[in-house]
Amino acid sequence: MRDARGRDMVRLGDVTDHGGKVIEANDELKHLGIAVSLDGHGVICPKCGGVFPLLASGPRTHRGRRVGYHGDKTGCGATVVGA
Repeated sequence: MRDARGRDMVRLGDVTDHGGKVIEANDELKHLGIAVSLDGHGVICPKCGGVFPLLASGPRTHRGRRVGYHGDKTGCGATVVGA
């Protein structure tokens, strides 16, 4: 599902521009059969050396947490770019 700007939801396994990937998601919410990541879910970053939270900016929420969309940042400044 896309937001008003045409961005896809962040899903487990999506990659970042720092060479990292999304390692945490909510199994209750899926997009194209893959679990969707919410605000605060973990993203590993090899460039910055650690696991950082997804900083979701989308308007949609699931159980009180914002849904992540491609283009959202992580706690280290990486951008989620997709699969």
